[in-house]
Amino acid sequence: MNALHIGRVKLAGKALLAPMAGYGDIAFRRLCRDYGAALTTTEMISCKGLLYDNARTVEMLRTAPCETPSCVQLFGGEPEVFAKAAERPEIRRFDIIDINMGCPVAKVVRNGEGSALGRDIARAAACAAAAVKHGGGIPVTVKIRLGYGENEFTAVSLARALESEGVSAVTVHGRTAEQMYRGKADWDKIAQVAAAVSVPVIGNGDIDNAGTAEYRLKCVSGVMIGRGALGHPDIFAEIGGGVGDGLRNVILRHIDYMLEYFPPRYVAVNMRKHLGWYLHGVPDTKTLKQELNRIDDVNEMRRRIEEALR
Repeated sequence: MNALHIGRVKLAGKALLAPMAGYGDIAFRRLCRDYGAALTTTEMISCKGLLYDNARTVEMLRTAPCETPSCVQLFGGEPEVFAKAAERPEIRRFDIIDINMGCPVAKVVRNGEGSALGRDIARAAACAAAAVKHGGGIPVTVKIRLGYGENEFTAVSLARALESEGVSAVTVHGRTAEQMYRGKADWDKIAQVAAAVSVPVIGNGDIDNAGTAEYRLKCVSGVMIGRGALGHPDIFAEIGGGVGDGLRNVILRHIDYMLEYFPPRYVAVNMRKHLGWYLHGVPDTKTLKQELNRIDDVNEMRRRIEEALR
């Protein structure tokens, strides 16, 4: 797969992992990089949390050695907070700064952040301009949605405004904010955005296999995979022309990586949500899933998985 350039940064592929709150921690990102993800991005980092030196925010900025190039995703609602955040040394060590203008979660939107910025193009453009100006030359990208309301389509206007402020790429999730994750992503509209700007446009939505990724790359510069990678992080190997690693091996490697960064009990509890994805649709695993959801000891969890998926 040909390289994708984001500003001065060259990616070794066109399939990227989407930033996912609650799922895209350092261990999962490292796993996806192992399987060929061209770029992985931190979970959403609050600009205000960063400026207040929030401990949880600092932890979320950790990256694995294989996350090169690296990308951090910031969210906020005002140009001045993006300017201050972009100047922070913790942010300057990243290769790419991404701005979240697509999160539809109510508590984010109520603060005028995430997808709320799509309803105020002037403020959205000013936020992007501040990050570009104060980012020390680091390429800035922005993740947006098609629009806010169920039938709104403002992404073309927003993408053009962001391009005029110097952003290096735009990622478009093919749903509106009000749709959340319901229905099908509208790739015709994603293609319209790609045709309207000269910077790379990365399409996001409903990519869960290599064939779909290849087809979607006909209209965009890159594809971003979110839920399609949950329970299937080796999708990136398949997109790159390789083969997956087998369910048991993927899960065990995931647990091993989690243990390198987090306490054992946290790993056991946190892995439960991932195991729900890993075992989704796997025949005769209902009882196994119920057992795993009751296990607090990670060694017992590992033993049970090895036994059941042998």
